[in-house]
Amino acid sequence: MLTAQRPAPWTGRGDVAVRIGERGLERGRPLPEQQPDADPVALVLIHPDTKTALTSTLHCARTRIHGAWTEPYRLLTHARAGRDLPPGIDLST
Repeated sequence: MLTAQRPAPWTGRGDVAVRIGERGLERGRPLPEQQPDADPVALVLIHPDTKTALTSTLHCARTRIHGAWTEPYRLLTHARAGRDLPPGIDLST
C-alpha cells in the first residue's frame, strides 16, 4: 500500500522519512538552524511515537531522504518493530 503512493517531497522544513538499509525508514528531524537547501542535512533520528531522540546529530545526504514524514511510515521503522537501529549508521551517501 505504501509503495503505491508517491511520497510527498520534502521542502526543507519539517520531519523527513530517511532510508535506513534496504527497506527501513526512520523519522528524522532536522536541526532548527538547518538551512532548507543544505546537502548534507544535519538531523537527529527520532522515535516515531514518542519523538525522543534515538541518535546524536547525523549528516544525511539528501539522496537518502525518501520524502516528508507521514504517519503511515511509522510501520516501517525499527523503533515501531521493537528493533535497535543498526550500529554505526552512516547516512552520508
